[in-house]
Amino acid sequence: MDKIICNFLFAIGVTLLLCACLSGCAGKPKAPSDLYPGTIITTGDMLDAMKFQATRLTNLKAGIRLKLKIRDQNRPEIKGQLMWTRTHEGVLARVIGHGPFGITVFDCLVTEQSLYLFIPSHKAVYVSSINYKIKNVKKISALINEASWLLNPWSVVEAQDVQMFQYMPQRGLEDDKNLFYISFFQKGGSGWATFDRQTLSPISIENSEFQALYDDHVSLEDHAPYPGKIRMKFKKMHLEIKIDLKDIQIDSLTPGDKVFSPALYLNQPLRPLIPLLDSLN
Repeated sequence: MDKIICNFLFAIGVTLLLCACLSGCAGKPKAPSDLYPGTIITTGDMLDAMKFQATRLTNLKAGIRLKLKIRDQNRPEIKGQLMWTRTHEGVLARVIGHGPFGITVFDCLVTEQSLYLFIPSHKAVYVSSINYKIKNVKKISALINEASWLLNPWSVVEAQDVQMFQYMPQRGLEDDKNLFYISFFQKGGSGWATFDRQTLSPISIENSEFQALYDDHVSLEDHAPYPGKIRMKFKKMHLEIKIDLKDIQIDSLTPGDKVFSPALYLNQPLRPLIPLLDSLN
């Protein structure tokens, strides 16, 4: 059970690292001018459609299966449930991990102020302020907000210096008229994303350090198809992450939903989270 918890906490760290890569904090990404794009899409219709989809997708609920591979070695699989919703201040999120026979092995909640990690076997809740600054990175709150790019890939249009292109010649996809590309610049780094032109289905998001591939899209009413599988690669870390989502539901959660209330955790002994992370390291 401790190994399951350890892998879950490692997954949290990977997610934070993912955010750092997307925001340009890791490595030295290419400047946007080095992308050598093809024809720029001059009409605003596509960009307007992307912005609408990004803001319309405000919450999600799904079953989750997480697999990690580090230097070609597979880590134990994590199963559970994922729930998140956007607010004016940021993102509320909850992840519950289940072991054999549906027994809860961890329950993690991110609120607008704090992060709670309940581990039943420890008979305690570990707590950290989201304003805690990770060494050489930034505050957890900023990383959490940027993590919405993973689960809401359309929100890359909210980055800085966004441009949309019909094709990217250097990527060998000149003749694929069914795709369009977005280059973006965010806090010192740049990247690009690929979407299906007709359905707005996300295909990939990447920069010089990181790549996310989307597949098995599920049709959701009045929304662009949502990916059922997300495959991530950290190129220089020899790290791969596979996320499978099932029973995806949207428009079913609100910021006031009880699943985002910390009341459950306040009935347990509270301990600081950082020493626990340090002990695992």
